[in-house]
Amino acid sequence: MRYELTDLRVFMAIAEAKSLTGGASDLHLTAPSASYRLKNLEQAMGVPLFVRTQKGMSLTPAGMTVLRYAQTIFANVERLQGEMRRHTDGVEGHIRVFANSSTMSSLPAALSRFLAAYPNVNIDLEERLSAETVKAVLDGHADVGLVAGAIEMRGLEFITYGKDELLFIIPPRHPLGLHLRVSLEAALAHDIVAIGRKSSNFLYLQQMAEQLGIKPRVRVHAPNFDAVLRCVQEGAGISLVPRSVAASALAQGKVEGVEIEEAWAVREQRVVMRSMEALPVFARDFVGYVTELTPADAGD
Repeated sequence: MRYELTDLRVFMAIAEAKSLTGGASDLHLTAPSASYRLKNLEQAMGVPLFVRTQKGMSLTPAGMTVLRYAQTIFANVERLQGEMRRHTDGVEGHIRVFANSSTMSSLPAALSRFLAAYPNVNIDLEERLSAETVKAVLDGHADVGLVAGAIEMRGLEFITYGKDELLFIIPPRHPLGLHLRVSLEAALAHDIVAIGRKSSNFLYLQQMAEQLGIKPRVRVHAPNFDAVLRCVQEGAGISLVPRSVAASALAQGKVEGVEIEEAWAVREQRVVMRSMEALPVFARDFVGYVTELTPADAGD
C-alpha cells in the first residue's frame, strides 16, 4: 500500500467539506491535484472511499474506517512533532493534564511546587468536564486527569485525594439567604452570574439544569472566579462555585453561601490515569504532588 501523509490529509479535508472542491480549497490545492491524491489513496486501499451524490461526497463504510485511523495517525504525528520540539528546546518531560473547575481551584499550590522541583518538565493544562477528562485519559489524549463527582472510571486507575462542595454564593441580604439549603430548581429561579461559556463549571450547571428542563437565566459570563465573586458581591446575581473558591469571600462576609440539597453537590476529587506504572517517573511524581504523597509513595 503506497500512499503519503498528504494523501490522507487531502482525504480528511474532503471528508470534512463533503466536497472535493471544498476540501482542495481548504488545503490551498487545485481540484485536479486533490483528485489525483484521492485516487492514489483509493487505489492503495483497493476500495472506493466516497460515494458521489448530488449533495456532495459521503464516506463509504471503508472510508469511515480510513477516516478513523487517519485521525489517530495525525494526532500521533502532531504529538511526535511536539515531543521533538521539546527535545530541541531542552525540555526533558511533558505532561498533558485535563481537570475540571473544582480540582483546578485547588491545583495551583501543588502545580507551582512541582514545576519548581522539575524545571525541565512542562505541563499542558486544560479545563474539561470530568466525564470528558476520563474519556481523554482513556483515549490517550491526556496523561493525567483530575475529576470530581460520581464519574464512571471505565477501568482507569485512580486515587481519591480530596473532597469539595458546590454551593450557591449570593449577595448579602439576598432572599435565598433565608434558607440553609436550597434545591437547584429553586436557585435557578434567580439571575445567574456564570463563569465562561466553555468552562467546566458552567457546562456542569447547564447539564444539571437541563435535567430539570430549565435554562439558567445568565446575566453575564465572567472571565474568572474572582470576577464572579465581585459580580455577586455587587448584587448582579447568584453563582454556583466550589466552596474552596468562595472560602475567603465567605469568611470576610463579602458574599453568603447557600448549600445545595442535591447529593451531587458534594464531590470526591480523584486523579485518574490509564496506568500509574506506565507513567514516566516525573508524571508519577506530579500525581504525588497533587495527592500530597511523596514521590516514592506515588510510584507504589
